[in-house]
Amino acid sequence: MKSTLLLLASSCYASPPNASIGTSVFTRRRRRGDGSGTVACFILPSTDTSFPITSCLSVSRSRIDSSSSDGTEPKKPKERANVVPNVTHKKRMRRSEIDDLVRGIGLLPVQSTTSSKKTKKKQPMVKPNNAAPIKQSKPTMKKDLLEGLSSDISLNTQLDYCRNGHSALRSFLPPALVQQLKDELVPYATSHALSAWRQKVEVQLADSSDDYYRQNARTIAGKIGSIVECQEFIESLGMDPLSDLPFLQHFNTWRTEKSNTPTVRELCLSPYLAESASILMDVPTVRLYQDSLFHKRPGDGWTPWHSDARMAPFDTSNMITFWIPLQQVPKPEEGGTGLLFVDGSHSDFALPYWNGADDAEYDRLEVRYGGANDDGVSHHMPLNVGDVTVHNGWTLHCADAADLMEEDENRYAYAVTFVCGRAEVRENVLSDDSKGGSTPKGDKEDVWSFRSWVEEVKPRSEFSNPSVPIVWPLNKRDVE
Repeated sequence: MKSTLLLLASSCYASPPNASIGTSVFTRRRRRGDGSGTVACFILPSTDTSFPITSCLSVSRSRIDSSSSDGTEPKKPKERANVVPNVTHKKRMRRSEIDDLVRGIGLLPVQSTTSSKKTKKKQPMVKPNNAAPIKQSKPTMKKDLLEGLSSDISLNTQLDYCRNGHSALRSFLPPALVQQLKDELVPYATSHALSAWRQKVEVQLADSSDDYYRQNARTIAGKIGSIVECQEFIESLGMDPLSDLPFLQHFNTWRTEKSNTPTVRELCLSPYLAESASILMDVPTVRLYQDSLFHKRPGDGWTPWHSDARMAPFDTSNMITFWIPLQQVPKPEEGGTGLLFVDGSHSDFALPYWNGADDAEYDRLEVRYGGANDDGVSHHMPLNVGDVTVHNGWTLHCADAADLMEEDENRYAYAVTFVCGRAEVRENVLSDDSKGGSTPKGDKEDVWSFRSWVEEVKPRSEFSNPSVPIVWPLNKRDVE
């Protein structure tokens, strides 16, 4: 038996010659992503030496020269003429002979759907509807929407994220995927609206100066039976349930395996998102912390300055959030309510150290970060469907009020947050100062997100928990 050997080898990634300080961190990431030193070999056995090799190999981001040494295509074997037997013009060629001829020019023959007259007669018996996929009671994730996506974060984007604490990933997700997320999440928000309102009531009570409210916030909020009652209770606290609230929020929709959100779960657990988080945080292991759906209604108030890490139960500097708008976001002057960021605030260690004791940490941000011109505040609007912003857990950010939204307009944003896989859980994250002792550090806005699992974990230790699984690298994943 004769064999034909096709050998393709990818070249290794080389660091740029004039790399600046810090470049090695990122080139290491890119070198790994390029799969340096990859060698692929195909041995195609054939008894016919004239049979052409039509297979091809694609190696991502590898510099491969598949042409001949002189830059021309290899010549076809002279024996090619023997593939098709001599025939006269009066003799009709057999199908197999035509297929051989088609293969000889490097194409694949069309596969026949009917092999005999008997099959032809049976074919009309199959109705077109029978060929459709089996109907399911719940939507399913279209696997091809994530297939082929590569976590190829450019060096400039990585540097922007490292320097400023935030960046934009343009066309990061296919618009069809974002639409499918919206199709699943909007009905989810509608059916879980009461839960979102109870969460807002509990947050307001937890921050109350009244000891009874603060100690019983969860119980009081859990007993409220309708959205109207939630709104009336918020009004009784001297607040407007619209303009004094920035949004309605839903946590951890990815965990609802039995709900109609398969795309949400698939995206949160996808290697595409997890590896991107690993590259930007520059950590070897990544843990999925939470996801959040934000519902901005017409007339909702502004989102105050805050940092996400203060609301989380982890002791870590490595936290990242992917903020995914589910519709286009216009410029701020045109009513855009995307995130506004304070450049470099994620590395401002002096801010909480010297200014946080009396809760006056955010009182003079406009002076601290740029004065009247807001030179230190930036954004990435406008955002198209598929664009994503990322920010560090300690980056200060806010959002404008929904003053310019139409009356029937609703805006949704979906956020997925990851932390370093080695991040430890702090002590007493669910405690409150009403029981004596010092006031616990951190805000309680996101208690609903981690209350169900945090007490199952031993503080200050490595842990495994299905509610916050390791998602990267693939060989250390503890979730299916």
